[in-house]
Amino acid sequence: MNREIIVRYTPEIIKFAVWQFWRRNIGVGGFVVFGFMIALALYLLVIGDRSWLLGVVVTTVLFCFFLGVASYRIYLSRSMEKFKRLDDAVARFKFTGNGIWVESDIGNAEIAWAFVEKIWVFPNVWLLFYPKQGYSTLPVADIDDELQQFIIEKVRENGGDVIRQ
Repeated sequence: MNREIIVRYTPEIIKFAVWQFWRRNIGVGGFVVFGFMIALALYLLVIGDRSWLLGVVVTTVLFCFFLGVASYRIYLSRSMEKFKRLDDAVARFKFTGNGIWVESDIGNAEIAWAFVEKIWVFPNVWLLFYPKQGYSTLPVADIDDELQQFIIEKVRENGGDVIRQ
């Protein structure tokens, strides 16, 4: 199969993709531990504990909070900067039996199917992950079911995971 499509990016798609990437990288465990640390800090405050333990717990909570906010803002600002460099907010994708070719105002790339580690499938956007490279955002509004199946099959054939949300 050789298919070429043009996809349009919007700020909403970029923000959604960054939010999902950030949220899933922290993971459920990260949020649970953060909640536990907040509960522990509140418990220590309520019982009147003013020891070094309270200081360590509150410092840890504040550090994790600011680190989380900062990492999200960095991911978002990098992605939005790339989006703003697109004159017409579109990219051209070509899907072949060998891989994916993408071209936009900011450059082009050719990616072999074996290089795609996983895809996170959301209703309006897919995130295609590469080793040490981060991810690409693929809006799927204008991609028909046949092409979506082709992409999923090629990723799975080459050892990649498809994770439906």
